[in-house]
Amino acid sequence: MRLSKEFFNIKEGEKTALVLGGGGARGAFEVGVWKALDELDYKPDIITGTSVGALNGALMLQGNVLDAEKMWLDIEGSKILDYKFPLSIKSFKDYQRTISGFLIKAIKKQGFSSEPLSNLINQYIHDEETLRQSPIEFGLSVTNGKKNKIEFFYLQDIPRNSLSKFLLASSSLYPAMEKIYIEGIPYMDGGYLNHIPYEMVLKKNLDKLVIVDIQGPGFLRTKHHIETVPTLWIRTEWSLGDYLFFHKKRTSLNIQLGYLETMKSAERFQGYWYTFEKDLMKTENCKFYLALNELLTLNNPKNKLELFFDEDYQLLLIKELSDKWNKQVDKNTLPLAMMELAGRIFRILPEKVYTVENFQLEILKRVKRLRKEKTFNLFGDLVPEFHLSGKEWAEKFKEKIPFVSNRHMTLFILETLEQSNDEFPDKLFKTIIFIKPFSFALALYILYLKKKIKE
Repeated sequence: MRLSKEFFNIKEGEKTALVLGGGGARGAFEVGVWKALDELDYKPDIITGTSVGALNGALMLQGNVLDAEKMWLDIEGSKILDYKFPLSIKSFKDYQRTISGFLIKAIKKQGFSSEPLSNLINQYIHDEETLRQSPIEFGLSVTNGKKNKIEFFYLQDIPRNSLSKFLLASSSLYPAMEKIYIEGIPYMDGGYLNHIPYEMVLKKNLDKLVIVDIQGPGFLRTKHHIETVPTLWIRTEWSLGDYLFFHKKRTSLNIQLGYLETMKSAERFQGYWYTFEKDLMKTENCKFYLALNELLTLNNPKNKLELFFDEDYQLLLIKELSDKWNKQVDKNTLPLAMMELAGRIFRILPEKVYTVENFQLEILKRVKRLRKEKTFNLFGDLVPEFHLSGKEWAEKFKEKIPFVSNRHMTLFILETLEQSNDEFPDKLFKTIIFIKPFSFALALYILYLKKKIKE
C-alpha cells in the first residue's frame, strides 16, 4: 500500500509500534530516524529491537536524542570490542587484511571480550527503573545458542537489574564477540535468525507499524511482507558501511541519512537516493522534456539520433537506468533518475537537502574539474574520509578500469559529442553508445545541464 505523510498523524486511540533492526555500526542511522520521528511528533506505544536496535530502543525510552547522538559520535571500535581497529584503511588489501586478521583472532579466542560494550551500556543506559516506568512498552530479541532459536523478551519478562545483560546478549555478534551466559544458557546476537524482530509486535493489535531496516547480518535472508497492519519501512539505498568499523564521519553521515530518509517518507522532502526541496521537480520535469523534444525533433534529423528511435534500444536504455537507479524509471521519474544517477557517478554525498539547481551545479563543477585535471578517478574532496565497506571498495576498483568505469565512459562520450559539431561520430562510436547506453544517457544529460545553466 502507498503510505503518505498522513501515516505519521496518530489519531486518538491508535496503537503504534517501532521496530529497530540490527546492524552494528550502521545503527547510527536509527538515531537519525529517531530525530525525525521526534520532529514529526510520532511517539510509538511499543519499541522493539535486536542487537544495536535493542540498544537504540533502550536509549529512546530514556528520551534524550542529543545524548544518544553524542554517544554515537564518540564511539570507536575499541569501545565495543577488546580489539584495536586501524584508524585508517587506505586500500582494498588493507581492508582484506584487517577483516581476515580480525576474524582469525576472534575465532581463536572464541569471540573477543565484550567488556568494553558492557561498560558502554552501563554508562549510557544506567537507570533501568526509569525505563520500567516508561509508558512505552519495550522488547528485544536474542538467539538461544543452546536451542539455536530466536527468543523474544519484553521488559516485564526480564528479571530486575538484568536488562543490561540482556542488551549485551542481544548485541553479541558471535564469533566476533563472546557468547553471553544468562542462567547458564549461551545467548548471542538476536539478529542471527532475523535482524528485524517485528514478529513480537504483530500480536499487539497495532494500527500502524514503523520498521527501520539497516541491512544487518544474519544467517537467514527472507523477503519480509506484512499484510496484517499498515507498515512503513524506513531504509536507505546508500551503503551504511561495515558492521564493525566505527568512524565519526561515517557515523555523522548515517545519522543524517536516517533523518532525511524518514522526512522523505513523511513527504517533507522528495527524492530517492538524494534529498531535495519539495515540489521543485515539477518545473525541472517541464524543462527536461522540452530540451529532450528539441534534441529529438527540432534541431536534429532523424538519422542523427537513429538509436533513440529504435524501440529495442529505448527498452534497453530504460532497463539500464532502472537497474542503476534500483527503481523502475518511467516518464514521471526519468528527470529525477538522471539527476540522481549523475550525482552518484560523480560522487556527490547524500549529506544534506539540495535544491535542484544547486545539485546540478555541483554535477557540472565536478565534471569540469575532472576534465581539467584529465582524469576520471576520484580525487581530493570527492573522496569520503571514512572506512569503505567491501562493496564500496569493489566499486572504487571498478571505477579505475577505463572502459569499465561508468565515469570514464560518460566523460569520453561527452567529449566526443562536444567535438563532433553536432554530427554523430563514426561506426565505432555508435557501437560504443550501443554497448554503454547508461554512459551515453549521462553524457547527454550533462549536455542538457550545460545548456540549461549556461556554464
